Amino acid sequence: MRISILLIGCLLTFSTAWGNPASTRIDAAFAEGREKAAAGDIDGALTVYEALTKAHPKSRRAFAHLGSMQLLNQHYPDAVKSFQQAIMLGDDGARSFIGIGMAYLHMGQLGPARAAFVEAKSRGLDNPKDIDDIIGWIDAQPNATTHR
Repeated sequence: MRISILLIGCLLTFSTAWGNPASTRIDAAFAEGREKAAAGDIDGALTVYEALTKAHPKSRRAFAHLGSMQLLNQHYPDAVKSFQQAIMLGDDGARSFIGIGMAYLHMGQLGPARAAFVEAKSRGLDNPKDIDDIIGWIDAQPNATTHR
């Protein structure tokens, strides 16, 4: 499961689909965070993205990247909050919902996880089969009807 968190975290982190065009300084900070994450320095990347959210509290991109690092660091409740903030700030793609779903899944909260994955799928994905597989796994769990 750690591998799937890492893969989804990388997808979220390296995405360029979020946010408005940023200044050179902000872009440099995002690049630094990506470099740290790629080098395996998740704590360093987390620090960069935390600073970005403080300096730019209306940046959906910063909150989405912060959520990705929190997910990788297994700070699941914090990741949910960061992804929710990204969505509240206008992130209308599927990536933040996938992040929320992964965090809830790892917290054992299958109902909210399923809802997040269904929402992600409704927003369009390149490969919806992966999400269908996760939703199918959730539905196959004991008492799955209570998770819907």
